[in-house]
Amino acid sequence: MRAYILSIGSELIHGALTDTNATFLAQEAIAQGIELLHVVQIGDDLERLTRSLELAVSDADLVICTGGIGPTDDDLTREAISALADETPEVEAGLLETVRAFFGQRGLEMPERNAKQAWLIPSAEPLPNPVGTAPGWFVRIDGKVVVAMPGVPREMYRMWREQALPRLAPMLPLRAYRSANLRTLGIGESAVAERLGDLTKATNPYVGTYAKDDGVHVRITASGATDDAAASLLRDALVEIRERLATTVYTEDERSLAAVLLDHLRVTGLTLGIIESGSGGQFAGLLLGEPDAGDVVLGAAALPRGASNAADLAADARTRFGTDLGFGIAVDATPAAQGLFEGVVRFALAGRIERIEEIPLRATWAEIQRRAAMHAADLLRRAVLGHDDPVVESATIRGN
Repeated sequence: MRAYILSIGSELIHGALTDTNATFLAQEAIAQGIELLHVVQIGDDLERLTRSLELAVSDADLVICTGGIGPTDDDLTREAISALADETPEVEAGLLETVRAFFGQRGLEMPERNAKQAWLIPSAEPLPNPVGTAPGWFVRIDGKVVVAMPGVPREMYRMWREQALPRLAPMLPLRAYRSANLRTLGIGESAVAERLGDLTKATNPYVGTYAKDDGVHVRITASGATDDAAASLLRDALVEIRERLATTVYTEDERSLAAVLLDHLRVTGLTLGIIESGSGGQFAGLLLGEPDAGDVVLGAAALPRGASNAADLAADARTRFGTDLGFGIAVDATPAAQGLFEGVVRFALAGRIERIEEIPLRATWAEIQRRAAMHAADLLRRAVLGHDDPVVESATIRGN
């Protein structure tokens, strides 16, 4: 099966939003054995959108659309699909009641303009949306399929997996697919690719690397004639990849980086206090973003740039918050050319584990703060798991 992804909305082509939906759908397509031909962003223009749909269905078996199914005049996906099918949309009574009920459950009255979200054409089957007002469409046109889903990611992800994918399943290749996702920390994407070497050039299993805000992800997808065959290929690949990436892998499940760090601290019975200077409190914010962090992170403070002795901050954090570990972060950077800052970020752990490290950085201020938080996460992980020496008096680690 060959597919297009159409991401619809002027906010995308104007750069106001990042198209995370297309990334998600591309990964899903690969995992299902769908050959992805193009990913296209289109503004809210009916003529251009209709032309793009016509081109997509002439070239592919499946067209996946996200966005443009809201209630406003510039939400034009339904109109374009209706024009493509040469059919007239009408309000479907059952869908209208569903949309009304969504508002009613929240003590609100449905605006009349939302009746547009209850439109349907004869070729379309509605896709329920339990977390939003906009039902999707599953449309069959001359042997081709057009799927229209909301642009809101949390609505789209659920609709794709619970509604669209089961309807597509009978049309997909008769092969089994198994996949896994490893997340690494403290290593750049080029270094990950270098360690994996020839594995990234293979087609089955497919091994891809992706630089994310929480480290470099390694996605492995294996296919086979049977589920057992695919699982066997995946297992063999994982053994090799784990060996090559070693202790840089921090999780193979869906836990966030913060959840993994908090779990490590719980297992070892350690509590943590944090004081940051110049880093915007981003490391503390990372950990405290987890709802159950309070049993491990007992306190945190963020100070303006100025302190340069991370060891003093770590000792102060341990004393102030009465914790087993104190973590200090100090950004010591000054303006350089072209809006960049240049300097050193220092890190210290005090208490039952002691570490001192520093990294030189040259980047925007926001990027320095982000990298400081990521290096702090890696330092804490390595220290708690014992992946480095028990006591390090000073270590200079070069950042990307």
